Amino acid sequence: MKRKNASAASGRQSANIRQEVAARAARLLAEGHAADFSAAKRKAAQQLGVTETANLPSNQEIEDALAQHRAIFEPEHEALLRQLRQKSLYLMRLLAEFRPCLTGSVLSGVAGPHSDINLILYHDDPKSIEFFLIDQKIEYQHREANGAHRYDDFPTLAFWFDETPVKLHLRPLSAERNQAKNEARATRAEVEKLLAAPVMA
Repeated sequence: MKRKNASAASGRQSANIRQEVAARAARLLAEGHAADFSAAKRKAAQQLGVTETANLPSNQEIEDALAQHRAIFEPEHEALLRQLRQKSLYLMRLLAEFRPCLTGSVLSGVAGPHSDINLILYHDDPKSIEFFLIDQKIEYQHREANGAHRYDDFPTLAFWFDETPVKLHLRPLSAERNQAKNEARATRAEVEKLLAAPVMA
């Protein structure tokens, strides 16, 4: 009997820890301190000192916590997300010759007021993209590409568009055919479909 009680108590404790991590991860996402569920989960666990994987919430638990957070603190989130996707679509049309794809928090639906727009551009000559931006009188800066999707001589370019930070992740054409399994991305047509449908994220 004692073993059952101890097991039940341990289960409740684990559930409470998962809820706490999920709530912290949701806040990180809402405040723009994490770009996706995985990053938010890692950062939240680190901040709370949680090391046991059994105590980490699922993506669904984080999504539920994020929905609760936004229902209380960000009732305007759906309108904000739609606005960010509309800005993304405008830029994708502008940059159409470079085969743009939307990625990151604006695509996944977890973007907040401090989130940036992340577009992947495919072209074997990254300088041609820079020349295009110069012709469009877009003032940009180089940012070091980070994470697993780095390519030598293909930088990340950053600029502001309509008071929103934008990052262009430049990649060779070969990278378009070799999409990373853990990297969601959407073409211009797919973003148009997202905007045509009611916002659910």
